Amino acid sequence: MNPNQRWTPARIYNVYRIAIACVLMLLHYAPDKPVIGADSHNLFEITLFLYLGLTLASTTLDFRHHLRAFPGWAEPASLIADLLMLTLVVHSSGGLEGGLAVLLLVTVAAGNILLRGRLGYLIAALATLSVMFEQFYFSIQTQLSSPFALTESGLLGIAFFMISVIIQQIAVRLEHSEQIARHQRVAIERLEALNEQIVQRMRTGILVFDEQQQVLMSNEAADNLFNIAMRGNKLPGALYERYQRWQGNPLLPHSTLKVSEQSPLLSPRFAQLETGHESLTLLFLEDTARVAQEAQQMNLASLGRLSATLAHEIRNPLSAINHASDLLLEGSPSEEDRQLLTIIRNHVTRVNTIIHDVLDLSRRGKGNAERFPLNRLLGQHLENWKLNATQAHISLTCGSEVEVRFDTNQLTQVIDNLIANAIKHGGEDCRIQLSCGHHDRTGLPWLRIRDNGNGISEEAARYLFEPFFTTASDGNGLGLYLCRELCHANQATLDLEDHPDGASFVITFAHPQRQFQ
Repeated sequence: MNPNQRWTPARIYNVYRIAIACVLMLLHYAPDKPVIGADSHNLFEITLFLYLGLTLASTTLDFRHHLRAFPGWAEPASLIADLLMLTLVVHSSGGLEGGLAVLLLVTVAAGNILLRGRLGYLIAALATLSVMFEQFYFSIQTQLSSPFALTESGLLGIAFFMISVIIQQIAVRLEHSEQIARHQRVAIERLEALNEQIVQRMRTGILVFDEQQQVLMSNEAADNLFNIAMRGNKLPGALYERYQRWQGNPLLPHSTLKVSEQSPLLSPRFAQLETGHESLTLLFLEDTARVAQEAQQMNLASLGRLSATLAHEIRNPLSAINHASDLLLEGSPSEEDRQLLTIIRNHVTRVNTIIHDVLDLSRRGKGNAERFPLNRLLGQHLENWKLNATQAHISLTCGSEVEVRFDTNQLTQVIDNLIANAIKHGGEDCRIQLSCGHHDRTGLPWLRIRDNGNGISEEAARYLFEPFFTTASDGNGLGLYLCRELCHANQATLDLEDHPDGASFVITFAHPQRQFQ
């Protein structure tokens, strides 16, 4: 419960009652000659102690929430008791001429705040009757010539009712304003929750930082790009350099960057965020690989529709060509003709393979990612890889147990393809090493497939994962592209590492506890 909820009007009034009782007691006992209560010491003292005891008891019960069991009559009873006690205090202090009748004005005002409506006006009426009866009784007690001279009490009664009307109107307006503010707060909270959900579900990383480069807000996509929660951290130096360049010239295009070894290539964009009391900056981080992937997906979708249409038309003449070459080989062709027919058959087979791979790529369905120990999967398939590699030597090095989240069939397909490429380009006597572990900084699991073959040139590495790019005369350029696509579908990345001897590919997996959407 916040302080605004604890200090309700009823509790404030209870504290006021205790303060008034203590002040009256000090004015009666502190000076040598009592300032108040001189006309009737016994009545004043009894009334004052009883009033203080009641206020202390009601205040204690209110703060302990015991008065909530009696919501219908607790406040009216305490207000009526206040009117009775204060009237006796006024009477024992010389009547209305003593000046203490003004305390009844606060009680009437509090009654109209706490009770409202008819009950509030009832408190004003009871206060008027109390002062009129007190003045009438005091006149009889002091033997005044006319006990019915009730002018002063009548004016006080008018003041009581005027206060009631004014307080009631103010209370109604305040209640209406509170209701509007409550509805607006609910609407703002809903809007904030909606904005929070939209920002958190965006695939673009978003950071908000101040002039001291302190990150104040970050969405889930940004945290995933950095592999840590960025809120409360400093803006990385590479991003701060680009921010300074953007401040110098906002129209200057920004170069891409990688914030860590395992992060994808990012394209930063900045925008000012004026809040009225501080200057903040918005940073948008776009994964260029994802954008390129989406563009390639669109191209492949168009290619898939086209290939599905052309596959039948292409395969029919290919079948005819292949059948004709078989018939020619059944005769007695010359050695030169036999070589030409072999070339025809090889290219027919290659075209069929390309059509088959393109159709498989366009029909690839969604994977079924599951959490499993990577060591176990590698150990289960190691013997099969060794048998298929013939003369190649394949070794496995994994220390502690590494858990990953991936589709097991798709991961096996990726590793099969990488091992086959290593054997194809490095020779059957090449050495292939599989190793796995966790990154020191991010803790993300990784798998490395490294060989000691001829390696990959710098020029070829730039287009290595592009579809239909190949350095082999008999390749179709879809193998590595398909491997990276399968990794992306499982929230993992496939990258080529710098390695002086041969080629080295590394798969960086997503955190095994992360649920894919």
